[in-house]
Amino acid sequence: MKIKLPERLLSVASMILPGKAAADIGTDHGYLPVHLVVEGICPFVIATDRARSPLESARQLVELLSLTKTIDIRFGEGLEILEPGEVATICMAGVGGATIRSVLSDSPLVLDKTERLVLQPQRGAVGLRRWLADNGFTIVAEDLVMEDGFYYEIIGVEHGHMVLDESQTEFGPLLLANRHPLLKDYLELKKADLTRLIDGLSQNRTKECQERLAQLSYGVQRIERALKCL
Repeated sequence: MKIKLPERLLSVASMILPGKAAADIGTDHGYLPVHLVVEGICPFVIATDRARSPLESARQLVELLSLTKTIDIRFGEGLEILEPGEVATICMAGVGGATIRSVLSDSPLVLDKTERLVLQPQRGAVGLRRWLADNGFTIVAEDLVMEDGFYYEIIGVEHGHMVLDESQTEFGPLLLANRHPLLKDYLELKKADLTRLIDGLSQNRTKECQERLAQLSYGVQRIERALKCL
């Protein structure tokens, strides 16, 4: 039985180191681990979640497919239930960038022995990239996918040195360097959102609004500079 993954999880799967064990933190219903094992990408996957209900659904799916020897279902918080070096790749998808930063910060020993992280923040990708650069990681893969009308950024990182300028931090160094085919439309959408906010605040003369307008206008300028490079 094959699992049909949404586009964002297919992108996550494509960045996981093949032939090595992986962990899916916050696995929800376990579709990604099943895909990784059934497709022969990983020989062993640890699927974790802090919510019992979806984890039980994942357990039932794994048992139904007779994959209990290759997928280990674990209940727990973050990376705390992993041993250092137990897996080569850790992936976290569908949670906020701030949550990802917190989970990674809480388990330095596990993090130190992990070869690759594959991260799909629902929001806060800018802050996540900044944290990665400040904490000894380098981005080795990036993707941008559209799913159900929303854009999702997927970031693959490994241990290493990385320096990002303002545009790279905000829009993704490899998305920019590779001129990702969806990036232009994504940036145009962000620009339109900022422009609407500017229009809505333009008549308000309070100091706070004027400061906010200046920030939004600078954001539009950054997007325009990035668009000129595509």
